[in-house]
Amino acid sequence: MNNKKLNHNRIKELRLQYKKTQRDLAKYLNVSEQAIAYYEQGKREPKIETWDKLAMFFQVPTSYLMGLSNDINGWDEWAKNTGYSVEQIKNEIKRLIDTKRLDASSDVQHQIDQAVKSLDGSSYSTTQGVQKEMVFQLTRLIGNVNRAFLEPPEEKNGLKVQSFKVRKDMDEQAYNKIIDALTNAKNEIGQIVINQKYI
Repeated sequence: MNNKKLNHNRIKELRLQYKKTQRDLAKYLNVSEQAIAYYEQGKREPKIETWDKLAMFFQVPTSYLMGLSNDINGWDEWAKNTGYSVEQIKNEIKRLIDTKRLDASSDVQHQIDQAVKSLDGSSYSTTQGVQKEMVFQLTRLIGNVNRAFLEPPEEKNGLKVQSFKVRKDMDEQAYNKIIDALTNAKNEIGQIVINQKYI
């Protein structure tokens, strides 16, 4: 069976499995029922955005829906795209569930996503994750303060150059104190040494 035929059979197969009509899918995608029929029959190829929306609708990886993979949960795809092994991801899911940071009844895609974020240190599920997120948020806050207090960038030789002049209607001393406090907090938090056991 070639991929093209498999693609469209998977749309229909999942639609029937989820007890959805062609009208339901058409409404969700904002297309005609005829378009859905054509997708299922292989008479029309969905755009990649449509594949992605359908994959979200059915909670399966796009590659599975397109017939490029037989991995309905996307373990191999997540592993390939993140650099973490399937075993690492599964272990992290177990840790998050065991520590009640993740609901065991949530769908697999959500569990994998949360585990990858945790492994990346970009969530509040580890000490290092909290540290990284706080540094990131303080960096954003410094940017917001600069945008509020500083004159807009100036054009010089066709390039925009950030002005470090405080706007006339803003208090320069307050700006300096706020920036110093935020920068010091960011640096102190970023330099906290975390016990390897908790990373």
